[in-house]
Amino acid sequence: MLVPTGALILTRYVEIDAVKLACRERMSMGDLEVAYRKIVQLGEHEQWPCPVGHWEDNRFVITDGRHQFVAALMLGRTHILVAWIVGP
Repeated sequence: MLVPTGALILTRYVEIDAVKLACRERMSMGDLEVAYRKIVQLGEHEQWPCPVGHWEDNRFVITDGRHQFVAALMLGRTHILVAWIVGP
């Protein structure tokens, strides 16, 4: 994610049901397994950097971090930490 000068990065926990993926192409099972294992190791904590994206029609669209999102979904998480840019 490129952050313009003067912009803010905001983060928030978002309900899993309020998220969609910008890229819906096939994922590497190996990459998904790595993301899954990281989340299991973290327990109830979230990792940084978190998935990034933007808001569209009251839903968060993930543009980077889809493996992390799908792994959280597989583990039954109800919320996920996300980040987006606000400002210039």
